[in-house]
Amino acid sequence: MNSIRTSITAIASLLCMAATTSTFAADAGGRHIVSHKGDCQLTVPNDWKVDTLLKGSASAPGDTASAVISSDEDYKALAEIKPIIQLSLIPVKTIEDSPQRLWYQYKTDGQGTGWYVGVPGKGVICGAQIGFKHPAMADLAKKIALSVGPTP
Repeated sequence: MNSIRTSITAIASLLCMAATTSTFAADAGGRHIVSHKGDCQLTVPNDWKVDTLLKGSASAPGDTASAVISSDEDYKALAEIKPIIQLSLIPVKTIEDSPQRLWYQYKTDGQGTGWYVGVPGKGVICGAQIGFKHPAMADLAKKIALSVGPTP
């Protein structure tokens, strides 16, 4: 009985992820989430819930993924902020480390995958944390990661 329940839960979870992914793909614009200061943004699927208390934060239906965007005006280059960020978000795998983007997977509490993405903005560094619970969500998380940048 437990294996049937586990299978049903897994199937429901995959259907939820597929629906979230298709919503984002169907509307290339998605939903822009803007940092507290209004100088950085990222894009998530339209069906994600925006946190009303924590500006710049959104989560997927069922809390299977989340994204937070912020900015830091104390640093102008990724090379400057990199050692500071990596003190609290400890890297386990580098995806990109260039002057245009710092993107890596960091240690989590074992409840999924966490990515930090930083890009230069207009006199700030735009930084995002993207978390997802299931490996099947990696493609969606990648789209969100590539959308991180300064507001127009």
